[in-house]
Amino acid sequence: MQSSTRIETALIVYADSSLLVRAYLPDEQDHARACALLRDRDTVVVTGTWTRIEVAGALVRAARAHRGDQMLMLDSWERDTGPEGPVTVLSAPQEALEADAHDLVITYGIRAVDAWHLACASIVVPQIAGDEPVAFASRDKEQAEVAAARGFTLV
Repeated sequence: MQSSTRIETALIVYADSSLLVRAYLPDEQDHARACALLRDRDTVVVTGTWTRIEVAGALVRAARAHRGDQMLMLDSWERDTGPEGPVTVLSAPQEALEADAHDLVITYGIRAVDAWHLACASIVVPQIAGDEPVAFASRDKEQAEVAAARGFTLV
């Protein structure tokens, strides 16, 4: 989906990899929360392009640790990020995204990939949300605090 597309819904939630991967791993603490987010019909879940790689990598590692069937988990993830799936994958202009992520790392001392997700959410979500409420979903406390500081509601 192009970042200029406008989505109209009750709530737009940018979900980072730390939460999304839990939807595919039943033994994870926030599995039910992640599944509920993906099933919520009043919510549009969006994420950045890098999430596809992060989640796939986490699922492969989980399968190698005998926590699930690799092909089933990857097929489910691919369906969920496909055209009919509950997760919309968005892209942001690379230069702006990297500059914002760099500033976040320096200002808040958060991990680079957490800064990348916040920068992506900050650049893309307001463009598609218009007046709709926006939120950020993460399992990482520091990242969530920075998201709240940037005006995102936490879910």
